[in-house]
Amino acid sequence: MSSNLHIAGVLAKDSLYSEVTPKDLEWTLASGSSTETQTFYLTTNEGHFAFVQMVHSNIGVWSPTIQFTARFFGGGINTFKSVNMSNFKLSQDKRSATADNMAIKLDDTCTRYKVTLNHKTELTVEFEIERVDRSFKIGEGKTYFGKDQKGFVEHKFWPKCKVTGNIVVDGRAFDVSGTGLFVHAIQSMKPHLIATRWNFLSFQAPNASLAMMEFETTPQYGSTKVNQGSLIVNDKLVGVSVENAAEFLETELDPQTGYHIPNVIHYTWKGKTLETGEEFQASLKIRPETLMDKIDVLNEVPYFLKKIVQAFVAKPYIYQWFNAATVEITIGSNKLTSTGKLFNEATFIS
Repeated sequence: MSSNLHIAGVLAKDSLYSEVTPKDLEWTLASGSSTETQTFYLTTNEGHFAFVQMVHSNIGVWSPTIQFTARFFGGGINTFKSVNMSNFKLSQDKRSATADNMAIKLDDTCTRYKVTLNHKTELTVEFEIERVDRSFKIGEGKTYFGKDQKGFVEHKFWPKCKVTGNIVVDGRAFDVSGTGLFVHAIQSMKPHLIATRWNFLSFQAPNASLAMMEFETTPQYGSTKVNQGSLIVNDKLVGVSVENAAEFLETELDPQTGYHIPNVIHYTWKGKTLETGEEFQASLKIRPETLMDKIDVLNEVPYFLKKIVQAFVAKPYIYQWFNAATVEITIGSNKLTSTGKLFNEATFIS
């Protein structure tokens, strides 16, 4: 491992689990080359999928850019929107944010968000997402870059949430009640300096939920894989873990992008339960058949940001899938099989 890299799970030593505090839910709007996002991933009872995200990007030269990105998949609809906004404002406590036609508001208990979005006549979003059991971050939540540790990546999770609400796409209304995952993330460096690859997943089933976030650092930081994940069983956070992996067992060249895209992925988790310290493991192997989208990220960012990223020869693409999946879970001597819906994402940057 590079001495320039200080991983959250290593810094935390034996205290991997930390609660996400109200302070952690504040928008920081860090100066310099930083990007901050709040993302809500929804798996609906009707078998559909949606996410809504607000992005605050500050590259230290121009004024910050604000975007929302949103997807709805199901019922014969597969729509993705990415729109630049203005008039970004924070509440006095910095835990709620509004911009043109969009609001993300956190309640006083810091356990429930209300998200609203109106984009012309094409997309209307209104839902509430309430935390189920505990939230988490790994240690203090940050992986630091550089000997001076000035650069960092930070993630905070609500690993399972109850969702109620509706999304209207092109005049068609969908009930998005179901389960969700919320992530508040900050990157204090330009993305192409942090990682060459990202893997992410949200698995939701009636009796189990799993999440995983993995990135592989650039060669400057040792091409190191940094992973964090969580296991929820019967609405209780059983454990968080960093000894996880997203392995591409079979790949195929995408001639359009030049990246080798997975045909079979094996996700594994390994950790200890929060309550008893028992070992737990989970295994999910998927042949992702339903590709929702292949997103050319540079087509979705403002012109000047695109020129900056292109100058560093990065060509980011995000592949997103949504499929039925089965996970095998072992907790101590107990075994559990859970079948549900898997949203997984593979991001290639360079």
